[in-house]
Amino acid sequence: MAFVTGDVVPVSGEELPFKVVFKQGETVLAEWLVESEEDGQLQMVETLKGLVDDEEIDEDEEGYDEEEEEEADED
Repeated sequence: MAFVTGDVVPVSGEELPFKVVFKQGETVLAEWLVESEEDGQLQMVETLKGLVDDEEIDEDEEGYDEEEEEEADED
């Protein structure tokens, strides 16, 4: 499986001058326009943080117990 990459790239002919692009290999997974390269980079970081936060919430809701998982791995 290819790595997922994210980048902020300049665009022309759009209402905003840059866009955030997440890709897996050559496949575009998500993209959106942003006002600046810096804004795009900040949005990428916030998106990734949000994914981690969502995963932690899902694990809590499922009764995920990391200690139990570690004990099972030791057996």
